[in-house]
Amino acid sequence: MKKISIILLFIITVSSAFSQQKKVVSAWKYLSDFNESKDLESLNKAKEAIDMASEDADTKNLPKTNVYKGQIYLTIFDNNLRTQTEKQSVSDPNKKTLIGYQNTPTSELDIAFQSFTNAKTADVKGAYLSDIKAGMARVGTHFENKAIADYNAKKYADALPSFERAYEINGTKDTNTLSNCALVAERSGNFEKAKLYYSKMIDGKQGSGNTFASLVNVFYMLKDTAAGVETLKKGRLAYPNDINLLTSEINYYLKTNNSTEAINNLNLALIAKPTDANLFLVRAILYDNIANPKDATGKDLAKPKDYANKLALAEADYKKAIEFKPDYFDALYNLGALYNNKGAFIAKEANKIANEAKYKVENAKATEEFNKAMPVLEKALQINPKDNNTLFALKQIYSRLQLLDKLKAINEKLKG
Repeated sequence: MKKISIILLFIITVSSAFSQQKKVVSAWKYLSDFNESKDLESLNKAKEAIDMASEDADTKNLPKTNVYKGQIYLTIFDNNLRTQTEKQSVSDPNKKTLIGYQNTPTSELDIAFQSFTNAKTADVKGAYLSDIKAGMARVGTHFENKAIADYNAKKYADALPSFERAYEINGTKDTNTLSNCALVAERSGNFEKAKLYYSKMIDGKQGSGNTFASLVNVFYMLKDTAAGVETLKKGRLAYPNDINLLTSEINYYLKTNNSTEAINNLNLALIAKPTDANLFLVRAILYDNIANPKDATGKDLAKPKDYANKLALAEADYKKAIEFKPDYFDALYNLGALYNNKGAFIAKEANKIANEAKYKVENAKATEEFNKAMPVLEKALQINPKDNNTLFALKQIYSRLQLLDKLKAINEKLKG
C-alpha cells in the first residue's frame, strides 16, 4: 500500500507541475491571439493565465514565466495608453500622446519592469536575453515618455519616479535622464533626492558649473549653509569663470555683507581673463547692486554716499562686457536699466525741488538718462524681441519722452 501511495503522490505532483506549465504556454498563446485580433478577452485570459503561473512554486521563478509576464503586462500598458490617447479630442498628435501618457497609470509598467528584472536574474543561460533587452527598452521608453508628459504638465513630483525608473533601466551612461532626475527633484521640492542626483552629476563631471550652482542652491534650501558654501568653493576651483557660480558667490557675499571680498575675487579673475565679458557683467551687477541697495522685500533703500562712483564703475563694466560681446543681451539690458533707473531717481528727486529753475535743470538731467537708455534697450530688444522686462522698460521711456508712435508700437507688441 505504501508503494502505491508513493506512486500516486508522484503522479499528482507531476500533474500539478505540468498543469502550471500549461498555464505559461496558454498565456503566450492568448497574448499571440490578442496581438493578431486585438480582442481584449484574449489579453485578459493571457493575464489570468500568467498570474496563476506566477503564483505557483513550480513555475514562478522560470525565465520563460517572467519574460511572458513582462510582455503581457507591457501589452496591457500599451493598450491602456492607446485607449487614453484615442479618448483625447485635441487634433495635435503630439499633444494627444502627451495627455494619453499623463492619464495612464504606470502600475502595469512597474510589474513589467519587475518581471523582466526577475527574468534576467533567472535566465543564467541567456536563452531569453534578446527578449529581456527588448522588453526593458520598451519599458524604459514608456517611463521616459511618461516623465516628459508629467514634466510638461508641471507635475514634477509625478515625473520624478518615472525619470528615476528610466535612469535605472538605461544605466549610468544616460546622463540626460540623470540631469532630468535632478531637475524635477529640485522643482518638486524633494531636495534630498536633488542633492543625491546633482552630487552624482558632479562625480561624473556632468553639467559643468551649472551643476555646482544648482547643488549650492539645494543645500541652501535644506538650510545647510556650510555644505552650500563648501560646494561653492569646490565649484569655483573647478570652474573659476562660470557665471552661475560667480553669481552664487556674489549673492553669498552680499548676504553676509562681504561685497569687498566678492569684488576682490572678480578683480583677480579679470587679471587672468581680461577680455571675459561674463566677468565684467558680474562685477557690473555687483557695483550696480551696491549703488542701488534693496531690502529683503525688494524695496529701494537709501542710496550710499558713493552712489555716483559705484554707478560709474557699473556703467564702465557693462560697457566693457558689451565691447567684448556686442550681442550680450544681459549686459545691454542691464546697462539700459541702469540709465533708466538713474533717470527715474533723478526725476524723483527733482519733484522735491520747489525752485522752478533748479527743477528744470534736474529734470533735464533725468531726460538725458532716459535718452541714453533708449537705444541700448532697443538693441537688447532686437536680440531678444519677446523679453517682457525690456518691453516694459521701453514703454516707460517712450511714455516719459512722449514718443507716441513708438509707444503705440510697443503696446501692440505687449498685447501680442
